[in-house]
Amino acid sequence: MSEPAAELSRAPDDRGPKPQDLGALVQDMGKWRHAPENGVNLIVVSVSSALPETKRTPALVAQLLDGVGALGAKKGCTVYQVSAHDIGLLGKLDEGALISTVRDLKVEMLRTIERNFPGSFGTIDQSRLVLSYDLANNYRSAADRVAKFAESAQKDADAAEGGEKKLRALTSSDIQKVMLAYQKFGTDKFVKAFVRHQDAVYKKGAGAIEPRLTEYYISMDLIRKPLFVDVEMRGSGRIFQEFTLVLDQIMLQSFNKMPTSVGRCSINLNVESVFTEAFENFIEETPGNKLANIVFEFRQANIVENFDEFQVARGLIKSKGATIAVDQIFPQTVGLVDLEYIGASLAKIHWRTGAEEMLRERAKAIKYMMECNVTPIMIRVDTERAFAVGEAMGINIYQGFHIDELTRPKA
Repeated sequence: MSEPAAELSRAPDDRGPKPQDLGALVQDMGKWRHAPENGVNLIVVSVSSALPETKRTPALVAQLLDGVGALGAKKGCTVYQVSAHDIGLLGKLDEGALISTVRDLKVEMLRTIERNFPGSFGTIDQSRLVLSYDLANNYRSAADRVAKFAESAQKDADAAEGGEKKLRALTSSDIQKVMLAYQKFGTDKFVKAFVRHQDAVYKKGAGAIEPRLTEYYISMDLIRKPLFVDVEMRGSGRIFQEFTLVLDQIMLQSFNKMPTSVGRCSINLNVESVFTEAFENFIEETPGNKLANIVFEFRQANIVENFDEFQVARGLIKSKGATIAVDQIFPQTVGLVDLEYIGASLAKIHWRTGAEEMLRERAKAIKYMMECNVTPIMIRVDTERAFAVGEAMGINIYQGFHIDELTRPKA
């Protein structure tokens, strides 16, 4: 009979120092990026990747995090809890030390799992259990992994805020429904039914609000209701990515037929969409003076994941006089990537409840961003508090539902 979980727990003095959080890891990686040093490695120990959800019991996860944290600290690494089930280690390790650390981490994980679930050894995906990244040679992949942790955390927070919903996952047939609806309705009716816009405005102190940028997008909520109301699109993994690629095609085909603002406009795209026929046609059909007022927004995680392709896309976009914005920069990932090197002119940073402390910790990164002529925009603004926090860091452009309320014509 296996030992009770309580008896397997580590004593408090065997747990090592309390892990730091994901934001601290981003900050330390940002410091390394500004002053690179050979031999620094990020090691990610991922319980969520290696074990099915049914085996990620609270007792097991606590034991794994304790064991990994203590071992990492003994190896001279800084320990970070990057998600509920995953841990990151950052430290300077030569080749021999790195190999032994990865080996010891795997042994610690496998022993703990086997004690809790005897006979599970063959079901563990060891290839995903422990991964290491040499920052000097593989910073981009490390940053990609960290950005995905932040993206996942944001999705979990959004789901919790929206309450529990028993919905099915998105399917390829649902995606086909969207394209069929576009073909059936035609551009004008589809745009009227599903495309919306939202302004980003300049606001400093008690001064007047000035529109600076209008973002056009296909509303996920509006498109769900008539076509697949029982679907949870944002929790559908890779198929959701395919869905957004279809929306990109529709937006690119529709944009020049829409009644858009005469000022600066923006649309969201995936990096992959820049290499489609729809984008090629869009560039050919759009006059140069209009292109100069268009901002193409790409998610930070999407850029990092497809950076080689993004570099090509960036060159094409800039050669046409258009501008690039990096979207979905979550508070804990501010400073993770060099936005000047990426070629961005705008950086869209998420505001959310509880973000104030994280953003204040990133004040230097935001200041550096502005010194590189990258303009920060605080998005998802839903409270007046965001203005005070933003202004303290030099942010003066805002977007979100609260801005919509302030700019809505009074009855």
